[in-house]
Amino acid sequence: MTFNFDEWVDRSHSDSQKWNKYANKDIIPMWVADTDFRSPPAVIDALQKRVAGGRIWLR
Repeated sequence: MTFNFDEWVDRSHSDSQKWNKYANKDIIPMWVADTDFRSPPAVIDALQKRVAGGRIWLR
């Protein structure tokens, strides 16, 4: 699987604790391992199939 790590996703307005903690400050938030990359297509597809089937639960 190829993945484009050069495509950055702006998560500053997505209720991301990483970006909310130091909003409007000149700080690079590196205190948490939370990426700003798009989710892999295989993960998105698997989640969409699970939701479409109506079988949503936590294990």
